[in-house]
Amino acid sequence: MSRKAVRQPKTVLESPMEQETGARTAAFRLLITRAEPIEPPTLAEVMGISPDRVAALIDRLDHAGRIRRDSAGRLVGSAGLSVTPDRHEIELEGRQFWTWCAYDILGIFGALRASGRALSPSPSHRAVIEVGFVEGRPQPSTAVLFRPNAELMECCDNVYADWCPNSNLFASRKLAEAWAAEHHLSGEVLNLEEAADIATQGWEPLTTGLALKGDRRFHAGRADSERL
Repeated sequence: MSRKAVRQPKTVLESPMEQETGARTAAFRLLITRAEPIEPPTLAEVMGISPDRVAALIDRLDHAGRIRRDSAGRLVGSAGLSVTPDRHEIELEGRQFWTWCAYDILGIFGALRASGRALSPSPSHRAVIEVGFVEGRPQPSTAVLFRPNAELMECCDNVYADWCPNSNLFASRKLAEAWAAEHHLSGEVLNLEEAADIATQGWEPLTTGLALKGDRRFHAGRADSERL
């Protein structure tokens, strides 16, 4: 009697880009739920990989400006979200965070369907622009967003340092266009509704399954690693 061959399970090897996307996503979810710096071993546990492997991922992402660390080596920022003071401040469902650029504000609020407000300094006249959000949508405002062309992100060495400072809110389209021309930047000026539609799509893959509103762990600053 012939014996059936036993199929061996296939080992699926993630590409470096997939590994980095996984690390950024896991870090973002930990930061948004805990609202405090994250130790690298915690990220390794959530991702189910070795501490050495996650350390290498963090090094690459930090060098590329896609993850931020503090002086102690803890993760304080990922995918535009920061738990320590940064360029733009947001109050999201009663919790304080910061973002790397104005575009991040719209993506994070939109993907999480969150309510709150953002305080964003405009580089043209140094005034702080306040935008309210209800269930992820920006409230009526005359403010606009300048978003640099994608080519700048693709060619820059560090997203945080090179691309993010150029994505800002302005009180008017005229101010945004004048500032972009002065700094020789190519991009588009969007009203907040348009910008929110685009940005929300970018952050939705990071927030799938997260429901912060009414989540006692979020409001207590704690997260269940297994859920992440």
